[in-house]
Amino acid sequence: MGGVFLPYSQFVTLLVLSSNRANRWRVGRSVSYFDGTNFGHTYSSNLCNNERFKPMKKLLSNGNTNAKTAKNLRESLILYLAPFTQNSKGINLCPKASAGCISACLFTAGRGVFANVQKARRERTEYFLHDRHTFIRQIMAEINHKAKRTQGELAVRLNGTSDVKLVQMCVATGMHIEPNVVFYDYTKIPQKAGTWQLDSGHRYVVTLSRSETNEADVIKHLQSGGIAAVVFNELPTHWNGFPVIDGDERDDLMLDAPKGVVLGLKAKGKARKDASGFVVTKVANQA
Repeated sequence: MGGVFLPYSQFVTLLVLSSNRANRWRVGRSVSYFDGTNFGHTYSSNLCNNERFKPMKKLLSNGNTNAKTAKNLRESLILYLAPFTQNSKGINLCPKASAGCISACLFTAGRGVFANVQKARRERTEYFLHDRHTFIRQIMAEINHKAKRTQGELAVRLNGTSDVKLVQMCVATGMHIEPNVVFYDYTKIPQKAGTWQLDSGHRYVVTLSRSETNEADVIKHLQSGGIAAVVFNELPTHWNGFPVIDGDERDDLMLDAPKGVVLGLKAKGKARKDASGFVVTKVANQA
């Protein structure tokens, strides 16, 4: 017997409303999704009364809403949350962020300067922290809805302004993910960086981002053939002997970049006035 077809908008509405029917859900294994914190060692949803929390009908933004992702070679989706501890629970969604990274955060860059945009990002974050089960299922629905209508690969970046294992949470549900989806992210967590084949069979490329506190880890990652991102005041041709390419060319560049290269990013916004060492101003070993 065939199932009843629901338009996507109605499906998401029912998915959001169903969050009120249960207050706990776990996958079969215990996984730490919040590196560096004491939260999230089981993937569970703890609902509580909180005036800041409300489900949202749309979580992911199309790539054309951002100046950099608009230049991608692929159709794209990106998720923006409130970074660091900007949430009612005080949970750090950027556990390896340095002082320089926090100060120069792109949360308020671009459209992030608008109060309504910041409010929406905080509301998404509260939704995630208070009902992760429904939040992750909604992300999956939005990804698959877009992927079915996309010719070629759909590039999905779930950590636009956070550094959490959101992709792993999606895969851990066991839900279907359309085969043309490819995931990518930036991280400051060395163990998370690399090119991975997920349990679902999908590719996940994660670039390790340099800060003023993790340069040794970044160099080691590059030496092993990984891709790194470094913020410069002026782009050099090489950094510590590794070739630098223009990482601002497009956001999905890491999906096509060769091994052992640096995605050079120009300092933007508050980063232009950085004095912490987060922005590289003197380049060593330039070829």
